[in-house]
Amino acid sequence: MKQIAGYVMVFISLCLISACQSNKRANNYNKQPAVNAREEVFLKNAAEASNAFVKISGLAISNSKDQQVLQFAKMMIDGHTQLAADLQKLQTDNFVVPTDSISTAHRQIVDNLGKRRALEFDKAYLQEIINEYETEIKQYDFAGQYRSPNIADFAQKALPALKAHLDSAKAISVALK
Repeated sequence: MKQIAGYVMVFISLCLISACQSNKRANNYNKQPAVNAREEVFLKNAAEASNAFVKISGLAISNSKDQQVLQFAKMMIDGHTQLAADLQKLQTDNFVVPTDSISTAHRQIVDNLGKRRALEFDKAYLQEIINEYETEIKQYDFAGQYRSPNIADFAQKALPALKAHLDSAKAISVALK
């Protein structure tokens, strides 16, 4: 009898422990983001910019002949594909509707770069990357101070890679001239 009571107690304890460790999130019945408007805009803009970087760098793979530019473009595609995936998870976790399209401004950049080839393309591509990164880094710097710790941590962790990409783009750009 004592042995049965012991098994029942162990079973109840295991049930209570597993209930406390549940990974389920609360349902968001009101469909409102779990972040404020600034943070939501940051998440959407950062995801859109990452998608644009991937698309623009894809053009570099087909339009450039320079090995440094090609390696840089591959690094950009890999880095921003991962960054976009991380941003999409962050958006989902915060009930922000993710988008996978790029803005009109970025579409114009893609169209403009698509018309160029070889050295003319390389210079224009790197200049666009530099311009975009300078804006992007400012946004990530600012996002590092947001009240949502998961967004602030994400931004602070992403900054070193973004700054390294900017430095690489600048170095390759100088080497092309």
